[in-house]
Amino acid sequence: MKRDAIDRLVDDQLRDWEEVRLRTMSLRDVKIKDVTVDGIPWRVQSNPARVVSTGAKVDKASIAARPCFLCRDNRPQCQHIHQWGDYEILVNPFPIFPGHLTIASCHHEPQSVNGHVGDMLRLACDLEGYTVFYNGPQCGASAPDHLHFQAVPSEYMPLDRRYPFKRHYFIDSQERVGEALSELLDSLSAYGDEPMVNIALRAVDSSTIEAVVVPRRAHRPLCYDTVKVSPGAVDVFGTLITVSEADFDAVDSSLAAAIFNDVAFASHELSVNVGIMSAPEIQYELHGPFEADAEGAEFRPLSSDSYFTLKDVTIGVDFHWQRKEDQSFLGNLKLKKSGDLTLALNIVSVEDYLTSVISSEMSADASLELLKAHAVISRSWVLAQIRHKASASGHVDMLDTPEERVKWYDHDDHVDFDVCADDHCQRYQGITRASRAQVRSAILSTWGEVLMHGDELCDTRFSKCCGGAFEEFQYCWEPRRHDYLVAACDAVDGAPLPDLTVEANAREWILGRPDAFCSDVDESILAQVLNNYDRETVDFYRWTVDYDVDELSAIVRERSGIDFGEISDLVPLARGTSGRIYRLKIVGSKRTMIVGKELEIRKWLSRSHLYSSAFVVERTLHGFRLHGAGWGHGVGLCQIGAAVMGERGFNYRQILSHYFKDAEIRSIY
Repeated sequence: MKRDAIDRLVDDQLRDWEEVRLRTMSLRDVKIKDVTVDGIPWRVQSNPARVVSTGAKVDKASIAARPCFLCRDNRPQCQHIHQWGDYEILVNPFPIFPGHLTIASCHHEPQSVNGHVGDMLRLACDLEGYTVFYNGPQCGASAPDHLHFQAVPSEYMPLDRRYPFKRHYFIDSQERVGEALSELLDSLSAYGDEPMVNIALRAVDSSTIEAVVVPRRAHRPLCYDTVKVSPGAVDVFGTLITVSEADFDAVDSSLAAAIFNDVAFASHELSVNVGIMSAPEIQYELHGPFEADAEGAEFRPLSSDSYFTLKDVTIGVDFHWQRKEDQSFLGNLKLKKSGDLTLALNIVSVEDYLTSVISSEMSADASLELLKAHAVISRSWVLAQIRHKASASGHVDMLDTPEERVKWYDHDDHVDFDVCADDHCQRYQGITRASRAQVRSAILSTWGEVLMHGDELCDTRFSKCCGGAFEEFQYCWEPRRHDYLVAACDAVDGAPLPDLTVEANAREWILGRPDAFCSDVDESILAQVLNNYDRETVDFYRWTVDYDVDELSAIVRERSGIDFGEISDLVPLARGTSGRIYRLKIVGSKRTMIVGKELEIRKWLSRSHLYSSAFVVERTLHGFRLHGAGWGHGVGLCQIGAAVMGERGFNYRQILSHYFKDAEIRSIY
């Protein structure tokens, strides 16, 4: 049903039913205000006409004693009908928003979504520009004895938003959303009964459906006897309806939070403390209202639109794309002294943090399934880091002797914050990187989901390109093996991976070009993963770097702080499961020394960083040629490989299963 046809139905009904026309016109003058619930904006509407629904008695005796107002024989003759299969589309006589519709079953049957999920999906597809919603019995339905849905123009009920309580979000094809909804409703059911839920659906485009399900714990809040708020779908999807001026005045942020706490389930969203930058003096700007603590060291936003800007933030530290830029952030700004420097910290919700990480780590134009996969691993990683940091003690990541220096760059060295904002942890650039609806959808549809292995949060590392083979954790960081991070080929056919810890096998592998997901160099796929400055690099699957002897000797001296004299040889001593070197002997005229692990090797052999330590050495007439594979450490998810999988139709669960063997996706809030 096209939007103009719906508008004609509404206009004809208002012309022929004076009471409804007047109620609709009065919507122009209803009082509205905004409150915040756990920092999330929520609208409050004063709509006295809705007392019919808000105050409806829904006990069995009351329902039995009144005629069903949704049955055709009991409806006013002036109420227009648009027939839609076994349903009748009607203009709601007590509208909350202009264009408010009721879609009633032609049969008098109990209100139940069981067996009717497909009807809702088809309605959402057919009602152009409308959001279709469902109030379960004891969840806002004023006619629990007669199956019906409702619908309002989508601009009045956006679904891709944050919620201050537990909800389930889906965005996918009609078929997949239908399957997900049915599976969820089954899992929420008790003894075959319909679960207490509110549901809303809308068609994003001709092939995509967006859906939100809010599980309910109670019909009405504890305040109902004094403040007549009886939340239904409209209330839990963004607008609390009050039916008197006194009730409208009574609803503030605190009462709204209490109402949702009574009728819905708490989300328990977590926050993270991110180190953005350090400098002798931090230059910042506050945009919108903030409040400062007594010391003037922490600034808290007083509006959901408030943000702050930091000047001259360095990104890509020590990498070839290093540069400075101004960056803006949501959440709290905290300034903290550390020696002669001042640290700028950002305290932000994990989900807002993730929205930025995904847009910063890759292009926001990536496929939805890739973005979902990245949301899960980025959430898992940061929560695992916070948990590990809280329990870590005496961690050592350095071996420094005259013969050998082994260092790995893990994340326990951040004392003043949980994670940093650069590649050392996860790129986090606040709201500076544009975040598109696709990114928000990925966050919402995986809200609270993490990867677990047994009772352990997975340490979900990722890199740009594995080079065709997965590296194992212990060869890059501390000597601890994770059973879900195991050697495998980045291919779907289960092709066997040679033992790349053997030098001859590694040489053949790196000098060849085995087929793998990440060997795909299609520009459109790279654009999904790589930001503009990352696409300054095109040689990531297989690459070469040439040095003359003097140049390499100078770079190693500069980057290591050790004078090897004239370098005569680079000898791989130990390789990991992807062929990455984690012990390299550097032979010089003044000194010979072993260096490890992979990132320290990459650091010593380049003025920025080598793309990876998976390389073989060729002596040339004047120096060395390094033939390399991959970009980054190669542990966990390979971003380019995952992008290719997304393009080939794999969903995010299949992508994660490919890179994290035997790990399980669980929702923790």
